[in-house]
Amino acid sequence: MNHLDDDAELYALGLTDRERDAEIEAHIAACDACRARVVAAESAAASLAAALPAMPAAAPRRAWWTTVATAAAVVFAATTAFATNTAHTATSELNRTDGALVAIASSHFGHTTLASDPGVVAKAIYSRDGAWCYVIVTGAPRGAHVVMYKGTTPHDMGELTGGRPATLFVRNPGRPNGITVVADNHVVAHGMPVF
Repeated sequence: MNHLDDDAELYALGLTDRERDAEIEAHIAACDACRARVVAAESAAASLAAALPAMPAAAPRRAWWTTVATAAAVVFAATTAFATNTAHTATSELNRTDGALVAIASSHFGHTTLASDPGVVAKAIYSRDGAWCYVIVTGAPRGAHVVMYKGTTPHDMGELTGGRPATLFVRNPGRPNGITVVADNHVVAHGMPVF
């Protein structure tokens, strides 16, 4: 059975097309691991939305209905994937942060999956202008820190929260050329954002 890989996160943000949505929904109905990954991605997006500062609306570059359609796709994707008790919690977060999710769906951000040790899954979501970075790690060791590199200079951005998944929201990190997750002087995940 093929798993969803990065499509799980794209689906959670409503960024897959309708044909792929149908395939993903059929897959997560039968695959507990991918369903858990989609639920975690939706929860992470809701947490990110809650942590983002209020942003002024950007000048629209497309018809208003495409923004509404994008927002509807995000809400639809978020609500249809909830199939477990964890989903109930994520739905509550989504209801509180609906406006922020629309802002995320229409903002310019990138993401990268960090190469990780076995049992660790890590991703960084970041604004393309360097205003924020959100690191999400499942299976992070206790006390793990996020370190960002500018050139070869490391900058310890702080400890991941103890949640599941563990997260760290960093304001104004600039545009790092490397992101690592370190625990007990051991790199457990690393990657390079593309701006």
